[in-house]
Amino acid sequence: MQNIYKTIRSKSYSVSCELCRIGPSICIPKLLNNALDTVVNCKHAVSKDEIIVNEGTALDRFYIINAGALKTYITVEGKEQINGFYLPGDIIGLDSIHSLKYNCSVKALTNSLICELKYEELMTLVSQNTHVRDTLFKLMSEDIHDFKKLILCFSQKNAEERVGMFIYSLYSKYARRGHVSLNIKLSMSRNDIANYLGLTIETISRILTRMQDLNILTARGKYITIKNLPALIKFAEYHK
Repeated sequence: MQNIYKTIRSKSYSVSCELCRIGPSICIPKLLNNALDTVVNCKHAVSKDEIIVNEGTALDRFYIINAGALKTYITVEGKEQINGFYLPGDIIGLDSIHSLKYNCSVKALTNSLICELKYEELMTLVSQNTHVRDTLFKLMSEDIHDFKKLILCFSQKNAEERVGMFIYSLYSKYARRGHVSLNIKLSMSRNDIANYLGLTIETISRILTRMQDLNILTARGKYITIKNLPALIKFAEYHK
């Protein structure tokens, strides 16, 4: 029997236009017959740790990740509080439409490629094309659903369940983008993960060690191999 769980190599952490979260049916270049000059800057390269936009900046475009990974964060009393990790196919900025200002700063976790989708062009298409409108509402609904799951994670789950849910969510996100693998490369540092989950680095390390002892996964540096997916789901007590 063929093993479908192939190892993910660094260069494969990208997404085709067909598997992008906005999909080819809402992609502005495709809808405008690839008239890109004034609409989309496709596959713009950003360097690791580069700040793409600062909190409070006027919303004039959305960012769609083609390859690499980004994080969003707010600054509280001079300290960074991470509130999101974004992977290939994800779109950043939908939560800022109400205020027309970016609610968070956006920084590259790795060398990345992003597409820039202009706000006014998208709004014009929303008013003219019901399919674009419905797709945009679906994306925003998914973001609200994911935010509710995050609140549930913080309010009801213990430290072990948070870490288990985080790893499973990464696996699920990559699987939806076509990377069906039990091998995951973490684009974010242990410190970033701890910040995001409201835990300490020591707690993250202790939980990963326990999960290895239970033969759920192996963790080596930035690489995690899931050895028992059903056990991981049970460990996280994950519910859709």
